[in-house]
Amino acid sequence: MDVPEEIIQRVCHKDERAYEELFRLAWDQAVRTCWLILRHQHDAEEAAQDAFIKLYVHRQHLKDVRAFRNWFYRILVNTALDKVRKRKTVIDIDEIRISNQNNDILQAERRMLIDEAMRHLSYGERTAVVLVHFIGYTEAEAAEVAGWKLGKLKYRLNRARRVLAREINEEVKNGVDKEGGSVCLTYSARR
Repeated sequence: MDVPEEIIQRVCHKDERAYEELFRLAWDQAVRTCWLILRHQHDAEEAAQDAFIKLYVHRQHLKDVRAFRNWFYRILVNTALDKVRKRKTVIDIDEIRISNQNNDILQAERRMLIDEAMRHLSYGERTAVVLVHFIGYTEAEAAEVAGWKLGKLKYRLNRARRVLAREINEEVKNGVDKEGGSVCLTYSARR
């Protein structure tokens, strides 16, 4: 999420136009982050909207504009997980190598394969994967954003990687990837 520090500073000082600009710049990424956790578009938009309201209400509490990204992702993740708790229904993916990247249909099939495998993760595991592999946080940053100890994040990532590797490899073995090319998911436990 690339939001200029100047806008964040103005938001903290209750500048309404800066808040509108922040909303415009960060909305898509906020919804995407919530969707990756919730896997439901309407719930993701609702969670993102709730997160922006929380940001608006508590914006004066942000003292260091450089901490905004972590602060806002923490609000997003917690808001999405609150939604999970209310509804009660929710890789190292060390490496995903996809060949034939110019083939849009093949790419879409592979994204669906990964998406289907993600459904087998708990919300905690999914959150860990989203923060580290989709958002790009380090493990330490992701643990802080999620409000977990580093060991808990590493445990959830490790388990998620094993589940994803098993599910994707099972789907490939069952012929989901019939069109050629290769999907290769590797898992290696790091100690």
